[in-house]
Amino acid sequence: MPRWTAQDKQTYRTEVIRRITAAMPSVMQEYASINWAEELKGYRTDHEYYPDYIHASIHGVSDSYTNPQSCLSWDAAMDAIIPLSHNVSCQELREKMAELIPQDAQIETVLELGAGTADGALALARRFPQATFRVTDVSPYMLVISQHKFNKVGFSERAEFEQVDARNTGYPDNFFDLVTSSLLFHETPKEWTPKILKEMYRITKPGGWVLYADTYRGEYALNASFQEPWLDDFIHFNFEYEFAKAGFTELNYIRYAVGLWYMVGRKQEM
Repeated sequence: MPRWTAQDKQTYRTEVIRRITAAMPSVMQEYASINWAEELKGYRTDHEYYPDYIHASIHGVSDSYTNPQSCLSWDAAMDAIIPLSHNVSCQELREKMAELIPQDAQIETVLELGAGTADGALALARRFPQATFRVTDVSPYMLVISQHKFNKVGFSERAEFEQVDARNTGYPDNFFDLVTSSLLFHETPKEWTPKILKEMYRITKPGGWVLYADTYRGEYALNASFQEPWLDDFIHFNFEYEFAKAGFTELNYIRYAVGLWYMVGRKQEM
C-alpha cells in the first residue's frame, strides 16, 4: 500500500477520534451499571504494581491501561480503527482467529493473555462451548469490562478474571489446552517478547495450541498514525523464528486483510 503523507495520517486520526466520540454516549450507558468500587476489590490499582512500560505514552495517552476512562473507550477505538485500517470488522477479525483452531480440537482450558476487553476469548468461547477460560490482563479496568461482557452473554460461569503479568503468570507447567493473545507484542518492549513466548510455551499442555494475532506487517507499518513506542523493534521481529525459538512447532503464519496477521502452532507431544 502507498505510504501515507502527514496529512493522510492527520485525516485518519481525526476520523478515528470522531468515531470514538460519537460512540462514547452508548458506551457509557452500556457500562453505567458497573459498581467500580465493588468490582475492583481484589485487584491492584496502585501505580507501583504496574510494569514500567504501562506508564509510557501509548497511542498518545500516558498510563492509558491504568486509566478507567481509556479502558472504557477501548472497544469504541477498536470499532473505529480496525475497519478503517484493515477493511474488516472487529467481529470478523476475532471470528477468523477462532476458526484457526480446528472445531474437533480437544479444547477444555483456555488462557487469554493481555486480554483487553476479552473479545478474543469471547470468540473462542462461542466456538468451543465446552471450554473454560482464564481471562488475564495487568489492567484491572480491562478485567472489569471483560467480566461485564462475559456476564452479558451468559458465559460468566465459564471464566475467571485474573490480574496477571504475562512474563510470569504463576500458572503450573502444561496447564492449558490453548494459550492465546492478540495486539500485545507491538505494545510491549522488545525484551518482553521472548519472555512472554517462553511463558506461553511453559504453560501450554503437550499437544496444546498457541494462537496469536497482531498488526503492523509489511508496508502497513509505515502508515502508523498513533504513537507506538516500540513499533520499530516490533516490525523487525521475525515471529516465525520467535515462536519456534520458544519451542512451538507446526507454526503457520497467516496474513489476513490489510496489515493483519495470525500465528497458530502447537506444543509438541511428549
